[in-house]
Amino acid sequence: MKVGVGFSDNPETAAAGVEAAREAMERAGRSDPCDLALLFKTTRHQAYPLNGAVRSVIGDKANIIGGGTVGIITNDRFGYAGDQVGIACFWLGNTGAEFFAEGGLHENEFENGRRLARKLASAGVNHSTQMLLFYDAIYRTPKEMRILMATHLLSGMEKELGFFPDLNGAGMMGDFTCNQSEQWIGNSITNHHSLALIFSGEARIDSIIMHGCRPATRYYTVTKAVGQAILEVNGEPALPFINELLGGAIPPESFPFFLLFGVNRGDKWGEFDENNYANRLCFSIDPERNAIVMFEPDMVEGTEFQIMYRSLDLDYMKPRIERMFELTRDRKPVFAFYIDCAGRAAGYGGMDIEDAVMVQKTVADRVPILGIYSGVEIARIMGRPRGLDWTGVFCLFSVPK
Repeated sequence: MKVGVGFSDNPETAAAGVEAAREAMERAGRSDPCDLALLFKTTRHQAYPLNGAVRSVIGDKANIIGGGTVGIITNDRFGYAGDQVGIACFWLGNTGAEFFAEGGLHENEFENGRRLARKLASAGVNHSTQMLLFYDAIYRTPKEMRILMATHLLSGMEKELGFFPDLNGAGMMGDFTCNQSEQWIGNSITNHHSLALIFSGEARIDSIIMHGCRPATRYYTVTKAVGQAILEVNGEPALPFINELLGGAIPPESFPFFLLFGVNRGDKWGEFDENNYANRLCFSIDPERNAIVMFEPDMVEGTEFQIMYRSLDLDYMKPRIERMFELTRDRKPVFAFYIDCAGRAAGYGGMDIEDAVMVQKTVADRVPILGIYSGVEIARIMGRPRGLDWTGVFCLFSVPK
């Protein structure tokens, strides 16, 4: 397997597509058409002209997989909330890659997951199948905007399969304001799909999660919830309860995209281990119901959680990334895919440091990197894939030496 990565922030769509694709080909040292491309863009670019420009460089052979992203990270460049385009071109060699997609995600995420899983079952996937799962995280019309739920999608997949493949993934969105974006699925351009990209043969994908958050409080309990909305905590209306708990340090109108709850899936009283935590980010508040609305609907009645605080020191990231390279010491790392919560971008999260820079410094030139800023990240917590918030998921592809 050979991989080349390209980046552009050219505001002219066709030029951006050509620039990014040419850079990917040049950095791979290849001029022949690639077999597969991961392509991501912000909503400032239109999908069809970008697709045509990219195809003019990489050829018509490749399946293109991807969609919306808030921004792009590569080995030496990153950017978000602008005109970013990123592409990873794959020459698969002795590795196989196939994809399975299912539409109508916005109609029922659970049933969509079941239908996708039936296709996966027919293809013979098993626990060790190496998979990237992408889905369109935004449903928007002139009258409505909804976040599509990874929790329901994954539950549907598990219901049908009875197990999970070895998967990581992302809920794709094209900007911070939740405008509708498009998806690439092979030779099609669409939206509201789930998509499983499966690698077979020599490829292996090792991954690690990076939250950078620690508990700031004791445990509290959700005592009433409807869907994504937490209505009561410890038997009291949720919004005033959390506001009083924070002592007014953060006004309720600032809770969205800032307030973070942690659900410990491990030993409640054990030593802190970020691998056991699924963090949940506030999406909005509902003053009429005194509710706090989360990105995912899994903080149901009885869920115990802690308020989390974000680390201002990113040094924790280096040893975790190095651990991935250590795991592949008997293999050849060929590509890194970094799925980064859009909220972790310093310009949006109110931080002074960018985790993209730490990833770049740590990986250096050992492998090509393509990173995307996502709406939701999917990775394993206590052995089960879950939709996550405020998380970086670092995936390292390797093949035999």
